[in-house]
Amino acid sequence: MAILKFVAHYFLLPYLLSVECNKFESQLYEELLFAYNKNVRPVKHANESVKVKFGASLIRIIELDEVNQILTTNLWLEIQWVDYKLRWKPEDKNGIKKLHMPSDEIWLPDIVLSDNAVGEAQISIRNDAIVYYNGLVVWKPPAIFKSFCSIDIEHFPYDSQTCHMTFMGWSYDGYDQSLRQIPMTGFPIVFQINKEKNLEMEFSPKGMDLSYFQESMEWDLISLTSVRHLKFYVGCCGHAPYPDITYKFVLRRKPLFYTVNLVIPAMLIAFLAMSTLYVPPIEHKIAHSTNVFVAISIFYLVLIDLLPANSVVISLIGKYLLFLMLEIFIVTIQSVAAVNFYRRTTPLPELVRRLFIKTLPKFVFLKPFGKFDESMNEENDSTASNYSGLFEVPSSRRPSPYYITTKRDVMVEQLERSSTIRLSHLAQLRGMHSDVIRRMIDSIGYVADYCKALKREAAIRDECEYIATVFDRIILVVFLLVNTIGTAIVLQSSWPAFFGSVKPLTADPVTRPLTGDKFESFIDNFSATEWWTNDGSHDIYNF
Repeated sequence: MAILKFVAHYFLLPYLLSVECNKFESQLYEELLFAYNKNVRPVKHANESVKVKFGASLIRIIELDEVNQILTTNLWLEIQWVDYKLRWKPEDKNGIKKLHMPSDEIWLPDIVLSDNAVGEAQISIRNDAIVYYNGLVVWKPPAIFKSFCSIDIEHFPYDSQTCHMTFMGWSYDGYDQSLRQIPMTGFPIVFQINKEKNLEMEFSPKGMDLSYFQESMEWDLISLTSVRHLKFYVGCCGHAPYPDITYKFVLRRKPLFYTVNLVIPAMLIAFLAMSTLYVPPIEHKIAHSTNVFVAISIFYLVLIDLLPANSVVISLIGKYLLFLMLEIFIVTIQSVAAVNFYRRTTPLPELVRRLFIKTLPKFVFLKPFGKFDESMNEENDSTASNYSGLFEVPSSRRPSPYYITTKRDVMVEQLERSSTIRLSHLAQLRGMHSDVIRRMIDSIGYVADYCKALKREAAIRDECEYIATVFDRIILVVFLLVNTIGTAIVLQSSWPAFFGSVKPLTADPVTRPLTGDKFESFIDNFSATEWWTNDGSHDIYNF
C-alpha cells in the first residue's frame, strides 16, 4: 500500500495535473483565436492607434563591409503591444497568466528596417509570441540585419565609422500605429525638439541592451544611442506623421591588424626607397628604384580592394602610399640623371661646378671636393710645360686627337719659330741624327698630350661623380625630412586608436525591463497608460 501511495503521489498526480493544465491551455488557445482576424488592427475604435514599443539587444557586430558599405548585425528584438482581443481572467483558466502563441496567427506590428541593404527588410523569423492575460503581447524575434552604412575612409586605417539603423512602420502611419522606444533601466529618455527641421525627438543615451553582447574582432563599439523621430513625408505619403526609431552605432576600428600588415611594411618600403640614394650611380641603381616602385604599387592595389570607390576624399594610408609612389618616381628619375652624370666626359658649365662642388656640399654634410680649381678650362700640365721649355724647336708632328690647343700652346709655337737653337746642333750634342731626335720629340709630345687628355677626362669624371653624389644627398635629406613628417602624422593619427581615453562598450548587466524578478510584479500591476508613457525616469517594473 505504501508503494502505491508513493507511485500515485510522485508519478501519477503530476501527470494528471499536467494533462489538466494542457487541457485549459488548449481551450484558452481555441477561445482566443476563435473569430480572431490577424489582419485587423487590435483596437476597439477605428480612429485609435495601436501603441507599439520597440527595443533590441545587440548580440554581435558580424561585419562591416567597407567596399559595399553594409553593416551586418545580430539583434534580439523586443516588441510590445496591447491586444485587447487576447485577454482572459487567470482565475477562470486554472491560474494561467501567459500563453505562447505562434506569431503568424496573431496580428503583428508593421515594422521594417528602412535602410535595409540586402535581403528582407522585415523580420523573417516567426517565433512564438508571449501573450499575457492582461492583453500585453511580447514578441522577441532574433534577426540578422544588413543595413546600409556610409563609410568615411578619410582616416583609414585609424578611422571611426558612424552607422544608423532605422526601424519604422511602412504601411501604417502614426495615426494607425504609434511607435516608441523601450527605455533601458537607469537610462531615461530625453525629449527634444529640433527647431531647424521641426522634428520631435526622444533620445536615449543607451539605445540597445548589451547584456549578451559579444565583442567584434575588428571593431570597438564606442557608443550606441537611439532617437525616436516623428517625420512627415509630404511628397509621397500625405500629411500623416511616421514615427521611427533610429539607432546610432559609433564604431572604432581596432588598429593592430592593419598596422602590422599594411602601415609598417609601407613605412619600411619608404625608408627602403631612400637606400637607393646610397647605391653608386650605375645601372643597378635604376633597377633597385624600379623594384621598390613595383613593391609600393602592389601595396596600393591591395588598398584599393579594401576600400569603397570614393571620389570625395582619399584615405590617410592612401595619401601616404601615393606620396611614396611619387617619391620613388622622383628617385627613379634622379637615378637616371645620376647615371647620366656619372658617364659624362664633357666639361660642365662653370655655374653648375660652383653650385654643386663649392656651395651645396657643406649644407648636405659632404666633405669638400679636394681643392676647387677655378681655372679648370685652362692648361696647367707640367709635362707639356717641361717639353716646351726643354725642346724649343720646330715640330713637324700633326696635332694629336687628344690635344687641346690653349694660349700656352700658342706661346710654345712662337718660341719654336724664334728659337736660335739648331736641330743639327742638338743632334751633334746628342750624337744622333737630327731626324731621329725630331721623331722622338714628336712621340714624347704625343704621349704627353694623351696623358694630359686622360687626366682631364678623369678630372671631369670625378667632378660629375661628385655632383651626382651631392644630388643624391640633397634628395636623401629632403626625403628623410618628408618621410619623417609623414610617418609622424600617421603615428599621431594612430595614437587615439591605440591609447585613446574613450573606452569601448562591453557586455553589461541586464538592462531590459521585462527580465528577472521584476517581471511578475509588473504583470500583476500592469497599467497600459503607465506602460506607454514611461520614459525610464522611474522604474515601473519595480514594485
